[in-house]
Amino acid sequence: MKTLLGIVTFGNLPFTQLAINGIREQVIQAGHFLDIFGIVGKPGDSETQEWFFKNGVASLRHGANHGFPASLNDIMDQAFRNGHMDGGPAGPPYLGRYDNLILMGNDVVPYPGALDAMMECAATTDWEWICASQYDVKSLVRDHPETARFFDGPDFKFTDFAARPWDAHGGQFIRPPGISPNSKADVRNLCLFKRSVFEKLGYADVNFWPGGYFEDNDYCRRADLAGIRGCTLDHAAYFHFWSRTIKQGDGTKAAQFERNRQYYTEKWGGPVGGETVPRSIHNLIRIPTRASEADIIKHWSGL
Repeated sequence: MKTLLGIVTFGNLPFTQLAINGIREQVIQAGHFLDIFGIVGKPGDSETQEWFFKNGVASLRHGANHGFPASLNDIMDQAFRNGHMDGGPAGPPYLGRYDNLILMGNDVVPYPGALDAMMECAATTDWEWICASQYDVKSLVRDHPETARFFDGPDFKFTDFAARPWDAHGGQFIRPPGISPNSKADVRNLCLFKRSVFEKLGYADVNFWPGGYFEDNDYCRRADLAGIRGCTLDHAAYFHFWSRTIKQGDGTKAAQFERNRQYYTEKWGGPVGGETVPRSIHNLIRIPTRASEADIIKHWSGL
């Protein structure tokens, strides 16, 4: 089986470097084929683009802020349709013909065995949507108080990139093997989607612009309505810095958060957990094309 791992970036190159290097530090077991693809979402971010190129990471660069959901859609095209390249080495060799897509945040470091466990589960079970298990910075500081000195303030700002505080337990953060069924948690941090998920749901909704707040809730809602079977692997662990693009990049986007919250509520007839739209409304479940995407982005970015 062939798997594409996609990462969306918006500046903050040191975190992206940790994420990519974390992938490459792992020993991918025989039979697991993994390519990496990156999106340079911040206009003018030549630093990330150049680093991708020098380190052999295929990438696509945006000339304007298309938003997080559109970046996800670019990655889906690379995995399951005929994507295109811009400013990177040769594209993934199985362009559009991957069996699985792993989406991973650029503020995530996978622990040993996490990626192998996800791909093994995909290859040997009928779960379509396979989530990894989060271990975040707040949990790290709680469990290992000595690591608190590496993080500053209520947002746990991190600047000591030579340190590896997430390895305080010895770098082998292995939870007992186990599958939590019917679970779709933290799906944009580290999660594997089989091709069947894309066939049933299509693309992300770019109306959640630009940061993507509530886009993950929307995708999970659509997956539930489509009957997609998801699970979380307890032993596929990753460390999460906790939304570095927002908290350490451009600051809190309160207005964007509220706008996207309102859009979600209007779309589904209620807030997250209180939706009232009947389950029979299928046209909200699948977004089959990107035909209107440019106009939607232009509308929201012009506000």
